[in-house]
Amino acid sequence: MTTESVGRAGGTGSNRGGVRSTGGVGSAGGVGSAGSIGSAGGVASAGGIGSAGGIGSAGSNPSAGSIGSAGSNPSAGSIGSAGSIPSIGSAASAASTPSGAGVSSAVSIPSAGSAASCAGVAPAGGPGSAAVVSAAVMAHPRRAAQAAELAAGLAGWGARVVTDPAPGAGPGALRTARATWAAVAPDATHHVVLQDDVVPCRDFAARITDAVRELPDSPLALYANWNSWNGAATRAAALQGAAWVPAVPGEWTPSLALVLPRADVDALLAAVPAEVTGPEPDDTVLARELGRRGRRVLIPVPHWVEHADGASLVGNDVYGPRHSACFADDTAEGPDPAGPVAAAPDVLVHLFKGRVQLVLAADTPAPRRFSREGYLRAAGQEGRGRGRSARAVAALRPPSGLLGALCEEIWYAAYLMALHTPPGRAPAAGGDRVRLCLRSLVLGGTADRADLRLWARHRVGPLVALAEEGLRAGFDDREAYGRPAPLPPERLAALPDAALIWSRPLMLEER
Repeated sequence: MTTESVGRAGGTGSNRGGVRSTGGVGSAGGVGSAGSIGSAGGVASAGGIGSAGGIGSAGSNPSAGSIGSAGSNPSAGSIGSAGSIPSIGSAASAASTPSGAGVSSAVSIPSAGSAASCAGVAPAGGPGSAAVVSAAVMAHPRRAAQAAELAAGLAGWGARVVTDPAPGAGPGALRTARATWAAVAPDATHHVVLQDDVVPCRDFAARITDAVRELPDSPLALYANWNSWNGAATRAAALQGAAWVPAVPGEWTPSLALVLPRADVDALLAAVPAEVTGPEPDDTVLARELGRRGRRVLIPVPHWVEHADGASLVGNDVYGPRHSACFADDTAEGPDPAGPVAAAPDVLVHLFKGRVQLVLAADTPAPRRFSREGYLRAAGQEGRGRGRSARAVAALRPPSGLLGALCEEIWYAAYLMALHTPPGRAPAAGGDRVRLCLRSLVLGGTADRADLRLWARHRVGPLVALAEEGLRAGFDDREAYGRPAPLPPERLAALPDAALIWSRPLMLEER
């Protein structure tokens, strides 16, 4: 069993690809040179020291709350190769019980107005009734200590560690996921399910309390990979200043961290037999079963968990570093569970293996794929922005034609993101959250190719500045010419399935 699922060739993937960047977010006023980003919170360049809340670059020694990159020595509360998992809002530290049997205890969240709680909830049980939250950690035996520490931080919810209940019965990722769903407490209205390699954000328990009050009937996925479609949707929502975005139909449901209403837990347990075997990932089963019932999964912007550094147990290291598209602890603004839900984007700008691919999700049974060049031609935008892009790329002096092509793709990715942002939003919308999203665009969009990834990490500051210039150009053209009109349905239907991105991605060399 593993907590990471395996992507399917030609189909939806799994918890592949991406997570948090290794650097910080610049404040208004731009991006520092030589890979570092200026910020009020501070981001150290190579060899420097990041301030509290900042992000140290390679070789730095960030202080508490920061995120160490390769070679750094993060202190308590930070995320690094050996970083510890902070307490998650609970003073209790009772060890959880590794087992595949039994159920969790739970904690009741009194309704609004109760002196016993700072946050009321109106769950499916009726207006004013109390939500009862239980929690479980889905674990691989190799990560038993890590899982136990994570569960201890959730002791207030009676969290326990769940491992494969039948390790001799063949592949067990889905079986273990089902056992973790089944660990819901008998009286729980909501069940929190975490995989063993996540790092929750600060005040995680309080965020969950607020979320089940504000969105009592919504399944929540608290993370999206930085090079996934849901990562692209996260960036689109950040540009709108939204706090939530619907998960993208046609992609897996991110399963690293979930909050499931009781009705969804019961439906999943009914749909998946306890003795299930086979390689099907839990995230694709979640997408299928929740979609079958018309359930809309929401993803917070920024995300509430990060993917911890460390080797994959199922070979997902071939996808490169795996981090969040926008982690809450990396942004000064933090989460807003009561904030607005973004409209589901109909055009997603997906940078994958250094190449922009448009995922078109409107008016089709399954999302369709279009190259950046083909989309601009079809939308009547060919040539627009070309001179501005060329000047911005030339200023960077990329050392090869391939890296020059990468720079052009990064510029156009941000340009297209802005072009499709609803009117009324400005380049600074979302503050440091937007800059963090552009950073994950650069690092996540190159994570799958070592030849691009290493250079992008070295030049991340200038590349984020390049993306910011593309964003400004896109907003300028949106104001001057309007958003591109949707493609006709017959044109959309003729495009290839977007799922081909995972098995036959467009490559820079094919441009």
